[in-house]
Amino acid sequence: MDLIQVNNGSGHVFCPIRMDMCSTTMSNYCTLKLYNHPMAQPSIITHPSMTGDAGESSVRTYIDNTLTTLLHELSLSPSEGQPSVTLRRRTNPAGYKVNPQNGALEAIEPVVSYRTYSWPGNSAFEAWRFTIIVRILSVIDEAIRVGQLISKRRVDPWDIYYIDPAYFRSQHVVDKIVDDLAYTIGVDRAALNIEAAGKGLVTGPFILRRDSQIVLDARSSAQGGHQDTLIPRIQENDEIDIFGARWVLIIEKEAVFHRLARNNYHMTALAGKGILITGKGYPDICTRAFIRRLFDFASNSNRRPPPIYALVDGDPDGISIMSTYKYGSLAHLHENARLAVPGLKYLGIRISDAVRVSDVSEGVLLSLTPRDRRKIHSMLRNSPIWADDGPEPEWRVELQRMLMLNVKAEIETIYERDGGLEAWIDRRMFRQA
Repeated sequence: MDLIQVNNGSGHVFCPIRMDMCSTTMSNYCTLKLYNHPMAQPSIITHPSMTGDAGESSVRTYIDNTLTTLLHELSLSPSEGQPSVTLRRRTNPAGYKVNPQNGALEAIEPVVSYRTYSWPGNSAFEAWRFTIIVRILSVIDEAIRVGQLISKRRVDPWDIYYIDPAYFRSQHVVDKIVDDLAYTIGVDRAALNIEAAGKGLVTGPFILRRDSQIVLDARSSAQGGHQDTLIPRIQENDEIDIFGARWVLIIEKEAVFHRLARNNYHMTALAGKGILITGKGYPDICTRAFIRRLFDFASNSNRRPPPIYALVDGDPDGISIMSTYKYGSLAHLHENARLAVPGLKYLGIRISDAVRVSDVSEGVLLSLTPRDRRKIHSMLRNSPIWADDGPEPEWRVELQRMLMLNVKAEIETIYERDGGLEAWIDRRMFRQA
């Protein structure tokens, strides 16, 4: 744990917080002496004039005001100083709805609460929460100052969690504080220079432009039949040219994605050239933002936008993953409006697809686990997407069919069909075109 020694002219105050900070002006200069944890890197953060867009300006103002106020309070005697941080937090809403204007899953009545953490606090837990909030603020402050993106998960020198895993205790702690800070300031996480670790993959004919400059040209790798690209972080003014792609296929499983990419399906499909994407299960924000940008630019172009399909397992998780792409997730209700892809189509697989295969192959259909059954009941009971009057009656019927037959199926079952998975996708795309 770090100790700050504050010299205010009348004595020293030692605080177990890493606050790499200097005053904003020479006339209000405070001297800090930092005693470092072995993993911490000492640095002095100055606060230049605010620049950039409104989001960055809001973040700079909040961090400057908060850290300056905390520094002042910590420099006072224990009887006078009252250092504290108040965060605005989202709590579970009364219910959910699908917004008819943008097709996104949203809270019916967002519930906002406030939580104040002080030093030394009323308990060891409160003191710990206070110190990690200030620790995270100091990391964000330096990242914005030097223009460095930081991650919540990836192991590199700019990871928040891996600065001190023992002290932060879990990744969830960092995620929650980052989300609360963004909500308190009134910006999204990108304005904090924080990006979640990207994991999605894409292959196909497209170009990503940023400020009229090509930053990613996937056309040459798409021709190779074995190349794929880690989905990049999308910025506000990025543009994506898809160069005549006739379709986009979102695939739940990485193994299925690699099979299709290896077989060059995105260049040889009967429907024409297309783009293959996988979020490797439940998608991260980077993958969802990339697909939404594809959808927006295709929809705003002069030509007919390509259809976007989802290929997922015939089980409750597959349906839930498809719903995350199309409507958004409960975990990120406040971001669903900018990430949802309302034009997404359900390609498969359905239980009926696997039943046809089971006529000639054994072991194709699997039994639902107790967890599967609980998840289906929860989805049907709690989400407006699968309600009786919801927007996806076919999805609801598919979940009910799984429950009634007590079966589920995986994408790999289609490998046994005539022509394999590729021929099955050709037929299904032609049928749904």
